[in-house]
Amino acid sequence: MPAIKAKKNKCEVALLVDDEAGRRLKSGRYTPDRGSMEAHILACLEAHYRNVAVVPFSPGVTDTIAELRALEPGIVFNATEWVDGDRSLDAAITGLLDMLKINYTGTGPAGMLLARDKALSKTMAADLGIAVPRHVVLKADDRVKSAGLAFPLIVKPQCGDGSDEIRRNSVVKNEWQLRERVRVLRRRSTASLLCEEFIPGRDLYVALLGNRPQVMPPVELVIGKKGASAPQFATFQLKNDGAYRTRWRIRWRQAKLNSETKRKINDASCRLFHALSLRDYGRIDFRLTPDNRLVFIEANPNPDLHPHAMGNSLCFAGVRHADLICAIVEAARQRNKKTNKSK
Repeated sequence: MPAIKAKKNKCEVALLVDDEAGRRLKSGRYTPDRGSMEAHILACLEAHYRNVAVVPFSPGVTDTIAELRALEPGIVFNATEWVDGDRSLDAAITGLLDMLKINYTGTGPAGMLLARDKALSKTMAADLGIAVPRHVVLKADDRVKSAGLAFPLIVKPQCGDGSDEIRRNSVVKNEWQLRERVRVLRRRSTASLLCEEFIPGRDLYVALLGNRPQVMPPVELVIGKKGASAPQFATFQLKNDGAYRTRWRIRWRQAKLNSETKRKINDASCRLFHALSLRDYGRIDFRLTPDNRLVFIEANPNPDLHPHAMGNSLCFAGVRHADLICAIVEAARQRNKKTNKSK
């Protein structure tokens, strides 16, 4: 890494990104890949704040620490998702920022860990009186069993992220399919698996903004084309394969809901946001059953902030991308100001 000189004018915002999100120019300046989420965030920050810098999070850590200390940013916009491709280390990044006593946007280590653990977050949701799928955790040496849960079940990593290992055959209809799916996943990893009852219904995504927080209008996943091979839920392929989405006419739209369901969603989302220690922004995923029962599926403390995530900013319905990015920065600033005053 090139030698870094502290700027005369203090860096107002440093955008912290995954090391793979761009490249270092000959000048020493790091630039995100064109069209990437990070590039869009950077454009928003540069349009509204002075002396914005981009810092890649290096797996070696020492270069990142040196660069942040040289910049002395007023706040870090944390856009990282992993360390060297390992998503489970996102909490470690926020822990490092805490150790360096650097203010940053988004959820801290506790919230990252709570939200990542799909079994623990469901237990906490159930304690709040919010409906969750019945489930069982299978550790690496556990005998594969449904433990009396009703089929179909969906099998997923207990602490996965970004729909990793979520495929069409993740939903199993009997004990044989359950054992086969677990066998396949255990060949790739010894991490614990979550087997939970598959809840039929509508996929709803609820974005939250600020620390009160403000609950944005729920967004619904729509699969426009039907058929035996049509997806039933948001798989990894559905989220990442544009041709696949086109084939099945997949889109996201603002959900049409009655006032009572909206009230339930607002109440459950706010309580989950606070219980899971989310900060500044986040997303809660629900399923709404045909009989109008709201079921918590998972929480995402750092959802995709690309302007076209879920279709032209629908994840934060009604908020322009630039306004969203600034709102996250200002929410973090206000939160840190209150925290510093209380010390």
